[in-house]
Amino acid sequence: MTKEMQAHSFVIFGLGRFGTSLVKNLATYDVELLVVDKDMNKVNEIIDTVDHAVTGDASDEDVLDRIGIGDFDVAVFAMGEDFEAAIMATMMAKEKGTARIVVKALDKRQAKILYRIGADQVILPEVEMGAKVAKSLVNPNILDFLDQANGISITEMHPDTKWVNQTIAEANIRQEAHINILAMIRDDHVTIPVKPTTILQANDVLIVIEQDDTTPK
Repeated sequence: MTKEMQAHSFVIFGLGRFGTSLVKNLATYDVELLVVDKDMNKVNEIIDTVDHAVTGDASDEDVLDRIGIGDFDVAVFAMGEDFEAAIMATMMAKEKGTARIVVKALDKRQAKILYRIGADQVILPEVEMGAKVAKSLVNPNILDFLDQANGISITEMHPDTKWVNQTIAEANIRQEAHINILAMIRDDHVTIPVKPTTILQANDVLIVIEQDDTTPK
């Protein structure tokens, strides 16, 4: 898969804080999404959000073969706490022809090793939040917005299904979702500012400012 191609199928291994945030953000896009974790309870908690969810170990070759990891556009290994498993999973996914391999690391030393063994992208969650990563995976050419200080970030999202065909005021987005809409993209046209009377459509892209829930409290 080249950088210009849009990704449509994802498998995410590891449902820790970062992996779960990434999954929930990817689920807002029109993509195929499979998640895998060793903890059955974590799998059951996310199963209604994704297309498929299974219990398994990313470093187990039988698990990778069973899900057909080589058929996915993107494989994300978000088990940063288990570096040995991340290394094994990365190497096997590379051998099996996965188009793009993204791996979570805890520090720059780990990142360097992961790049050497075949990772296409290494994520350091301290500097990259789940929503920003999800956006860049679905479309690597999409505009990247800078994370802001104090846990505030600017990002893109489609309207929640329950907001569609309602005005922004009727949906009460600011209070319900704790976000502020800065701009809207509809049919390649950018609207700034967005009026509260604007009726939201499913294909709208909202540029929003939101609180990063991964910020340490």
